[in-house]
Amino acid sequence: MKQFSLRSLLSTALTLLIFNAFAQHNETVQSTVSTPEIHECINGNQLIKTMISAKQEFNKKFSSETVSLSELSAPQYILNRNKPTIITFDGLDYLVQNNCVLAIKGLNLPDNVLNQVTEKLSFLDQVQFDYNKKINTFYANGARNIQNVRNLDKWYLLTLRIFSTTVNDIAALTKKHDTSVLAANLIKMPTPNIDAIRSPDMAQSMVKLAK
Repeated sequence: MKQFSLRSLLSTALTLLIFNAFAQHNETVQSTVSTPEIHECINGNQLIKTMISAKQEFNKKFSSETVSLSELSAPQYILNRNKPTIITFDGLDYLVQNNCVLAIKGLNLPDNVLNQVTEKLSFLDQVQFDYNKKINTFYANGARNIQNVRNLDKWYLLTLRIFSTTVNDIAALTKKHDTSVLAANLIKMPTPNIDAIRSPDMAQSMVKLAK
């Protein structure tokens, strides 16, 4: 009987010891890994479509002289968010804040790869913002139906489409390769050069998939 009690006591003590060790481990993990509170979730593909549509609709109305300049769409950033935000492009959830891609859900990417993704997307984001700002300035200053405005409109819309192409290419790469190969191929992807684009065909394949 005493032997049974001793065994029972030792078993209980061992169980408590393992439980306490596990609990302490969980507390350590929770204290060292902090998950930012997500401020907003955005459908990035839909956002870009809306931006393109708004510009096209304004141009149609303006050509018929039935539109007010107050209907001009205000320049807006895609990535530049003050608080942690999830933006989804082609099925990938990008965690972004302050114009930086902090992570892509489900992909264990090192910082240098995330920096490369940030560089490519933030460049395009800044370019489209600047084009839209210049367009609005031209209209505000009374410049109408001139070639400069038309060119800016063209480059603004083209930049948004290249942004879409870029995130689509990134998504395609994630489906083809494991993390190690993916990281290498993301680094190889060229940084978009808007000024180098001279034809619609180039625009469609500006960002080439790494083989």
